[in-house]
Amino acid sequence: MKVTAPPRLDGRLDDPIWQTAVAISGFKQREPDEGQDASETTTVRIAYDQANLYIGAVLGDRVPAEIRASELRRDNTLDSDDTFSVLLDTYQDRRNAFVFRVNPRGTRFDALVRNESRFYYADWDEQWTAAAVLTDTGWSVEIAIPFKILRFTGAASQSWGLNFERVIKRRNEMAYWTGWGRNYAFQHVSQAGQLTGLADIKQAERVRLRPYFLGGAESLDAVATPAGTRRITEFGIDDLKWQATSTLTADLAVNPDFAQTEVDAQQVNLTRFSLFFPEKRQFFIEGADSLRMGVGLLHFGPPPLELFYSRNIGLSNQGTPITIPVGGKLTGKVGGFDVGVLNSQTADSGSQAGENFTVGRVRKEVLGRSYVGAIVTNRQGGGLRNTVLGVDGRFTFFNNLNVMALAARSEDRDKPAQWAKQAGAEWRDDLIEAGANYIDIDPGFSPGIGFVRARERLIGVRGSIKPRPKRWGIRQFEVTPSTVWYHDHERVLRSRESNLTLATAFESGDRIEIVPFDSYERVVRPFPIGPGVVLPVGNYDWSGLTVNLRSYNGRKVSGNVSLSAGDFYDGTKKTLTLTGDLRPNKTLSINPSYQINDVHLSPGSFVTHLFGLRTNLSFSRNLLTSAFAQYNSAGQLAATQVRMNYIFRTIDNVFLVYNETRYTDGVFDGRANKSLVLKVTYSVHR
Repeated sequence: MKVTAPPRLDGRLDDPIWQTAVAISGFKQREPDEGQDASETTTVRIAYDQANLYIGAVLGDRVPAEIRASELRRDNTLDSDDTFSVLLDTYQDRRNAFVFRVNPRGTRFDALVRNESRFYYADWDEQWTAAAVLTDTGWSVEIAIPFKILRFTGAASQSWGLNFERVIKRRNEMAYWTGWGRNYAFQHVSQAGQLTGLADIKQAERVRLRPYFLGGAESLDAVATPAGTRRITEFGIDDLKWQATSTLTADLAVNPDFAQTEVDAQQVNLTRFSLFFPEKRQFFIEGADSLRMGVGLLHFGPPPLELFYSRNIGLSNQGTPITIPVGGKLTGKVGGFDVGVLNSQTADSGSQAGENFTVGRVRKEVLGRSYVGAIVTNRQGGGLRNTVLGVDGRFTFFNNLNVMALAARSEDRDKPAQWAKQAGAEWRDDLIEAGANYIDIDPGFSPGIGFVRARERLIGVRGSIKPRPKRWGIRQFEVTPSTVWYHDHERVLRSRESNLTLATAFESGDRIEIVPFDSYERVVRPFPIGPGVVLPVGNYDWSGLTVNLRSYNGRKVSGNVSLSAGDFYDGTKKTLTLTGDLRPNKTLSINPSYQINDVHLSPGSFVTHLFGLRTNLSFSRNLLTSAFAQYNSAGQLAATQVRMNYIFRTIDNVFLVYNETRYTDGVFDGRANKSLVLKVTYSVHR
């Protein structure tokens, strides 16, 4: 229904327009009782004007005192709360969508769905508004989504895919408006209903400029040449966004700064494989889904291969930040193709010359929910050059069968070309999951802007059967055998990891896993595994048992306990991992974590400790504070970050951030790097 005057967004559906808008109801459960009516009533109404889409929902609850609403942080996934979500497939391509989620406090989360992936691209962040209110009969919410933040065709009359999700957390219940079968998730855009009758709406051509100012001080004592305390003053443009067409967006950054970015969580690595750290810098996160090409389907740990891994941009060979004078992106759709282009230049840093990074990615949607695509990446500077060309395809058959293949060729100056190849298939439904993946990466394959976990041949297989007994308070059993083999390029076995996961998921949301495992490793060169402990060359075969206990995150206090014990190479290893989530009220959350590895091997013994404590104190949805303290005995450091964030406009912020990294051993023992910065952004729109 088109309206001439917008509703007042206060969370209460008492404006006249809601009384005349058509009511949408009939939500059905996906969990716990597939196809049954939702345990509580939900009524949704929709209206629009030229600028916005308005969605109002009344979510009844017979026990309103038990509604879960503990989160005030914007862009938190809200997994611990009752929520109401909206999915909009604005191209009606039945594979890509925008998702907007709100909890009963009016806290917002937004994300993208790409190619019906099981995972949200939660780093997309835009300007929209919502208000919610708790009532004596449940809660209600009003949402306003500006058309200018969406992407759609220029047709005079629009028809979009539409779905709604309601989560009633205390009952571990999920209810959808449509597509509620257990073989599908909310992200399965092809199961959405339709929103029709949107007439004469336009994406206003717009430019958004977000400059920043940063001031502060830093003291670098834990470096080869201590610099003492120095003042920091920087200006730049975090983002100049231009809506090139209704379907293409251009972004430009000039001297972007990432002082507000959360520090990485420390990891302890007792394997020979490379560690993977996720990207957290906003400029590289936004639109990254249009640039990514990597191995999909079954993962046996971190991603085995990513041809575009933006963590390689703006970091020196030693892992320290490098200035990025300029960077630009172009993302969107052109003639039925998904397109992504990125170019970024880094400055000289000490003896390391500046480099230019270029990525171009294209995907063509075919056969309903399938696609074929290609990528080119180029990294050059300091007399070196690396180029990668790749093609991939993903095909979906019978709704549940996915087949994927990838081939990529890397070439460095004056070196022969090297290849990476992958092929796999996976069946996934509520009862059975099964799949296999084959990956072959040449020893010299080098994606200059990518990530490779191991340059070997990998064969992985996994099967799972998940019956639902409908008794004993059990929601689902899972029996999952899995094995992955790593071979060198002489086809000789390097590693094998096998396990059998026996899991029970309870109706309460709690979960228990018992995982017997068996491993093999051929050490081809002396392997430094711990402080002063080096494993000699040889073949090692060991086994053990892991028990995981996970309590339901819908409670004020929840957590996970994992205990693993057994043989390890030619000795033994015990690992205890504890994580907690404490939410005593809507303003405070505390997340402690601790891991200890107790390792005894013939060359020696050692113990590692990894401690983390995250604390979030939210005074309101616009004034947020957080602290993250870490200690890693293996990395010989203790790190602290304290951050205050005042959101004075939807995407404009004041950040005050303190960082300290103190070394507890080694060459920098007792020395620390510290910084205190204030960053302010202020957007200008047209």
